[in-house]
Amino acid sequence: MSAPSVKICGVRDAQTAIEAARAGADFLGFVFFRKSPRFVSPEAAEEIILDLKQASFDEGFTLPRLAGLFVDAGEKELSEAAPLLTHFQFHGHENAARCQELGAEFGVDVIKAVPVTGADDVTAAHEFAEAADIILFDAKPPPGAGLPGGNGVSFDWSLLAAYKGETPYLVAGGLTPQTVAGAVAGQKGQTAFLGVDVSSGVETAPGEKNVDQIKAFIAAAKQ
Repeated sequence: MSAPSVKICGVRDAQTAIEAARAGADFLGFVFFRKSPRFVSPEAAEEIILDLKQASFDEGFTLPRLAGLFVDAGEKELSEAAPLLTHFQFHGHENAARCQELGAEFGVDVIKAVPVTGADDVTAAHEFAEAADIILFDAKPPPGAGLPGGNGVSFDWSLLAAYKGETPYLVAGGLTPQTVAGAVAGQKGQTAFLGVDVSSGVETAPGEKNVDQIKAFIAAAKQ
């Protein structure tokens, strides 16, 4: 199995973005959901991305792919962020047709988040096989959480053995530098396994990323 991809989600400042990219992050995620403590405006994200691209050019590190997280967003919201991004990441009620339509309309790849509590949720993800470029299996938010992800909640990763699709997938939900190696090892033999996604697991407080934890997470995931 090749080294898994790592996605660092909920980036809010240029220094964190640059340090994560230097450490080998393959994706960076920007949260365009206003209720989240990790929210950034498209204007703020653009400033971060410009600084990141300049550092990538100056230092020669690979520029990560750039995902924008949305929850049932409107066309205006998507159109403002689309020019900055390589991926839309949908955490709302977007069905397969809607995912496909928006990806085509804005010329970006689509990551569709699928909340998991049981094997049925995993098999239900097959409906997005054609519509999404990547499926993100995440823990279902606890009652009253108010956020679709980034809640620090895990799920039983062995359930993903039920996934037989060819669309690549990422694993998220309660991952930390201490647990990520186990999550990766648990996907051995799953040919569609792409990598892991973390947000709260590398934070000192909601929305406050810790660069040392990010570096430790990336190293543990890719070892």
